[in-house]
Amino acid sequence: MMHIWAINIAIAAVSILIAGLVAFELFQVRKISKTKLTVALTILGGILVVEEIVLLSSFIMWSSYDNPMYAYPSMVIASLSLLGLIVIYYVVRL
Repeated sequence: MMHIWAINIAIAAVSILIAGLVAFELFQVRKISKTKLTVALTILGGILVVEEIVLLSSFIMWSSYDNPMYAYPSMVIASLSLLGLIVIYYVVRL
């Protein structure tokens, strides 16, 4: 079961990197145009980074359990989170 947790932790680490890229891109937009929308989006980028850090830390803490009841749903959460961040990054880069 440890390999499932290693995959969860790796996915969460990649998600942190992508969330950081999203936050960086939104911060760059905020430097160009300071509107209420860009401020809100910059805050959203920071929240995404914090969310992914919390997911990573929770996966690390839960990795001591060998119960698949925790491992597989956590993998689905990590995968969906990564896919969502990839879509958000794609939209921000447009």
